[in-house]
Amino acid sequence: MRMKEKIFIFILLIIFLLTLSGNNVLTPRVFAQNNHSPKDVPRTVLVELFVQKGCLTCPTAEFCLEDLAWEYGTSKVILVEEHLWGDGYDTPETNARYNWYVGDSEKGTPDVFINGLTKRLQGVFCDCIEGNYECYKDIIDEELTKPSLLELTAVKTPRENKEGELAEEKVLNIIIEGTVKNISDIPLKDLAVCGMIGKEGEESGLYNYIQDIFPFQNIPALLPGVTFSFKYVPEILLFPESESNEEKETLHLVIFVQNTETKEILQALYIE
Repeated sequence: MRMKEKIFIFILLIIFLLTLSGNNVLTPRVFAQNNHSPKDVPRTVLVELFVQKGCLTCPTAEFCLEDLAWEYGTSKVILVEEHLWGDGYDTPETNARYNWYVGDSEKGTPDVFINGLTKRLQGVFCDCIEGNYECYKDIIDEELTKPSLLELTAVKTPRENKEGELAEEKVLNIIIEGTVKNISDIPLKDLAVCGMIGKEGEESGLYNYIQDIFPFQNIPALLPGVTFSFKYVPEILLFPESESNEEKETLHLVIFVQNTETKEILQALYIE
């Protein structure tokens, strides 16, 4: 048998095998066994506004973003305000988080991070309120159209007194427990779950201003359909039980999942 005939027969054999396999030999696909698809779980956008007391342009960003947060509600947009540089409302955690985001690049307030480093907006767009409002809104709307890769759930429960604590020293504190589930068809890596506790002040610039930021809990590589469980016991004493309802400040609890390499936030959750 000549060489050309052998090659021809070999080619026919390959074609025959591909036909039997439905042409899927060269294009395998992996399907996740999930109860949800990305379209089933809406995306919640986390907006972090870094400000400093005395900043002349911060009130413009505060006004626009606070208005948008009220307009959308916490199921779509969660706004947190993180103070910096010894202005009386900052914390070591808020300063450290800003440095983690910015590194050696230019620093200044207002500085807005929409879903982490997905979008950074330093300063303001223009002098008019309407122009800044529309710019922020367009970016938030774009983020809301993106499919969610994760399903994030969490609940809070009261924490009982620790051993050795007296009844009259009892403080109202909480335990936060939840899960992170990969509802996409791809493995996800370099993720961590984190959270924040904020308070509501009456002055401008104190809308959900952050009191504490939880440490990252690293999530192992998350395969499609796999769930990761987490638990936080905040160290901050929220307020004494002896305080009356009128004296107690409004507290805000936020949990989110962030890529520690790209610093993108994939999903956020406001805990009622």
